[in-house]
Amino acid sequence: MTNTNILSLEAEVLAHVLEYVDNESPRTMAAVARTCKYFNFVTQLVRYRHITVHWDCERESWVDMAGRKQEEWETPELLQGLRHLTACKGDLPALILELGNGDLPGARNLCEKLDRLQSVLRNASNLKTLTWKTSYLPTKGIVETLQAHQPKVKLDIFRARRLGLAQIPLESEKVLAAATCLNSLSMTTMQATCIEDHLVFHMILKSAPNLEFASILSFPPMESYSPTVTFLRPNLDSWFPPDLEGKQGTSLRHLTLDGWGISAECLEFWSEYVNLASLRGLKCSRGPIYSSFFDRAPKLLTNLKSFSTNLGAEPRSDVFLRAVKEYIATCPPLETLSLWSWRGKVPLSTILNRHGATLRDLQLHECEAPESIHPRDAFSAEELQSIRLSCPRLKVLTLDLNRVSAQLRVEEYEAILDELRKMNLDKIQIYVENGLPWFRQADLQIITRESSWMEALRRVDNDQTDIRLPSGCDFDGAFGHALPVTVQNSDRSWPHLSCDEELTLLPPTSYVALCRFLIGAWKIIFGSRTWGPRQLDVKLGEWEKKYQPTDYYIRELRRDSRAWVRAKPHERDDMVGECFVELECCGGDHKRKFSSR
Repeated sequence: MTNTNILSLEAEVLAHVLEYVDNESPRTMAAVARTCKYFNFVTQLVRYRHITVHWDCERESWVDMAGRKQEEWETPELLQGLRHLTACKGDLPALILELGNGDLPGARNLCEKLDRLQSVLRNASNLKTLTWKTSYLPTKGIVETLQAHQPKVKLDIFRARRLGLAQIPLESEKVLAAATCLNSLSMTTMQATCIEDHLVFHMILKSAPNLEFASILSFPPMESYSPTVTFLRPNLDSWFPPDLEGKQGTSLRHLTLDGWGISAECLEFWSEYVNLASLRGLKCSRGPIYSSFFDRAPKLLTNLKSFSTNLGAEPRSDVFLRAVKEYIATCPPLETLSLWSWRGKVPLSTILNRHGATLRDLQLHECEAPESIHPRDAFSAEELQSIRLSCPRLKVLTLDLNRVSAQLRVEEYEAILDELRKMNLDKIQIYVENGLPWFRQADLQIITRESSWMEALRRVDNDQTDIRLPSGCDFDGAFGHALPVTVQNSDRSWPHLSCDEELTLLPPTSYVALCRFLIGAWKIIFGSRTWGPRQLDVKLGEWEKKYQPTDYYIRELRRDSRAWVRAKPHERDDMVGECFVELECCGGDHKRKFSSR
């Protein structure tokens, strides 16, 4: 028998039913009609609350996710309900890279395209955020329209470059630096114009009255004693308005320096333009860190709540080790601590004794070293137990796992997963090593014609599996039948092993095994809970690196073996205890979403 519901009734039949209700209870239908009208109004507002658009060069218009041109999606209903607008690059044209006064045809043409969003910004009834991801700083018209018509809006700018290559501030940059709506700014620099790019960033950093988050990705890498920084110092003041001479920016709360050498001199340099005592978060990535930073930081970073850095994989001097240990043991109690390459530099007990009571987010990760002959130190169940007992407020945790066998199996990590289950975490991120030393040995055998990649992988094309992997990816089970390799001192490229030492190299786990492990681990950790985000991420290899090292991927198949899988609670009420899985494989080339059941 076919199930029926209220939607299966014809309108006339339903009208007869409601007529009886209205006769028995006068004014009921009038109240229902009024309520439905109000709910319809509210649902229209929610429908258009978040909108993402991108530039379509062929259609000469800003296009929404449904492919509609601006004149189609810019309706009165949308403008009334719109609260959060995201503008993405799409296929916006690139600027002509010539130094000049910034008034080039390419720059003017680009600004005209960006400015077509002004009508949306002008007519939206109550815009709350504008997220700017066009890869360029916003135009003067965009910023002025926001300031004039959206007094409550927050402007967030991601990975932006300048609109022109002038050696003086552009008018759009001056307007942006004074804008009260600017909430966050992320800029990238180019080698040919890195001085002017940094000058713009410093000008905005020092001038913007409400800027809370700032990030700069510097290329080439910067050092406080480099000629570039030396050139910056005398030129900065000429870019600032006269009333800001000698003043510091006081609104900034979080600063990210990507590509800067972090030292005491670096802190002194940035303290000329930012009040470092007001910072709540500092992140230093893709740059060396020196012991002098840890000596100077306690005097300048007095209110830090979040600290993130990479301590470097190379061996460190005793002076550096003492400095970093002393800083972690004595700095203000942190809520977020992220340390890459931390083993052998900061004892876990030092972290927990000082920060355990306040930590909400702890990220401890050892990067996989291709040349290493021994596995990295991964977390043990005992270490996780000490974290659980020392960090009662912890909600987010990042850790490493080393594989016991080639293919990940949940049953091999029962003690670790049980400790994670007891922690009552919201989000967990696990890094699994990607078998880079195995690639090295297999590649060597192929070069010497001892075998081929297909023989090394031992693929079986008709493998049956319950895991549905990305369509169009024929690399799903490439490592499902690859065998470990044992190397000795007599093998080429392994002379540093001792005479009687043998080392077993594991191939990367297959994507199928990775997904099975993710689902099984999620059910153990989060399956019995019905509240909170309950998110589990497992990353195969160093996912954050832009490329997998070229010596460690399958040349014959030209594939990146890294993968990232994520599990979240299933949205359906009848799927309690099940999860929804997202997979990115081949270094991000293929994506797929599926349910665990």
